[in-house]
Amino acid sequence: MNNIVIGKIVNTFGIKGELKIVSNFEMADRAFKKGNKIIINNKEHVITNERFHHHNYLIQIDNIMDINAVTYLIGANVSINRDELKLNDNEYLMCELEGYTLYSGDNEVGKVEEVIINEVNPLIKVKGHYIPLHKNFIKKVDIINKKIICQNIEELMKEV
Repeated sequence: MNNIVIGKIVNTFGIKGELKIVSNFEMADRAFKKGNKIIINNKEHVITNERFHHHNYLIQIDNIMDINAVTYLIGANVSINRDELKLNDNEYLMCELEGYTLYSGDNEVGKVEEVIINEVNPLIKVKGHYIPLHKNFIKKVDIINKKIICQNIEELMKEV
């Protein structure tokens, strides 16, 4: 299976079995949807209710309506199978870009060593240099050939 960590259960919310999840996953709105299957502690669960509240996702799983039945999940990571996200052919997850080859025109620059996902500006690290995942620098992502075609990165790649 191709499971991706999408958040962490930090607490319960209320008394009706809601789980409070912190997530900075790029497609969290798509992942935390009613009917989606998620994995917690290597067990599959179905989201039976969801809502967004104060920067957190609140979900109920498996029609559980009792806080006592879910408290043992506090601290667990929440994962989802990539197929559950129903990505289109031209869609990709930033976390999957690690290992892709970066090109500037026809010239190979190097392999993506790391992907840093943050709220302001996601970055890829290539040969110790950080390149924003922004349309000013990234021209095309070729999912089939695992290539990233970039532009305007000369200044970003200069040695200091």
